[in-house]
Amino acid sequence: MPDPLLWKKRIETLRAFNYSDMMQAGVLRERLLHSSYSLTESRVILEISWRNPLTATNLSRNLGLDPGYLSRLLSRLDNSGIIERIRSEDDSRRRYLQLTTDGKRIAELLNRRVDDDVAEYLAGLSEINQARLIEAIRTIEEINASRTYDRLENDRYFLRRAEDSDTEKLIKSYQNLFEQTFGPTSDFQLVLDDTYRNLFDPNSSLRSYCWIAEMNGESAGSILAEPLDQNRMHIKLFGVEPKRRGIGIGASLLEEVIQAAKKEGYSKLLIWSIPDQRRLQSLLIRRGFRLCDTPNVSYYGMEFDVEHWEFLL
Repeated sequence: MPDPLLWKKRIETLRAFNYSDMMQAGVLRERLLHSSYSLTESRVILEISWRNPLTATNLSRNLGLDPGYLSRLLSRLDNSGIIERIRSEDDSRRRYLQLTTDGKRIAELLNRRVDDDVAEYLAGLSEINQARLIEAIRTIEEINASRTYDRLENDRYFLRRAEDSDTEKLIKSYQNLFEQTFGPTSDFQLVLDDTYRNLFDPNSSLRSYCWIAEMNGESAGSILAEPLDQNRMHIKLFGVEPKRRGIGIGASLLEEVIQAAKKEGYSKLLIWSIPDQRRLQSLLIRRGFRLCDTPNVSYYGMEFDVEHWEFLL
């Protein structure tokens, strides 16, 4: 075994390496040394102990977890007295996650057990292979640190619910997409202003939904739906950034709205689209939407020929 300081440094290096790579190597087990918490629960507890302040959105992004799944997991930890949600002094709608006294004790125990698990893994390697492993990790980290933001089309993305802080970027994104299609207009700004005012106003009677697809730290697309009446939900805004099209983002966003509409008890989902949007048409047909008619509509003073699509829930 190397000297204690070098041994400790190797444990720290291996722990800092990406969780998924560690799991592939067999370093972390589904149950951390007989802990009563699953690997995902342990990761969440440890992440909250390391990063402060931290919101659920940040946590979802950091760990690459589905927001819906994470929400259920956080509720279990909250009910178990391990975490608590503290209201932000600057924004009453924002809540930060932190460990309770019991949660901190559990995090300390998990940290020790992870160190032991990593040490056990390293002890199974020769001194030469330990050094090779640490050097390989450093090489991977250097490559990742130097990579550009130009990624291949099969890069990972994840979905999350929109927050108030996303409003400006979302408005700008849809404004750009609209102007690329129809040219500059100030009328569409009224649509966007009203839409996001209703979405994030806690006193609004409309229960709207908005999801964002994120990829490489930036928005890759979004979808927003709001009710027309007690039976029908309307997809009001739906767009994928041009450079991110063709890799399934639109289908994932659409599926989120469909599942939310079903859960809320709506019987029909509607969307209006401008004619000849072949990529969108193909997506809607594949998912089971039906083209009902092609009316001319007046919308905030703007006239459009549209395709009216419906989906029975």
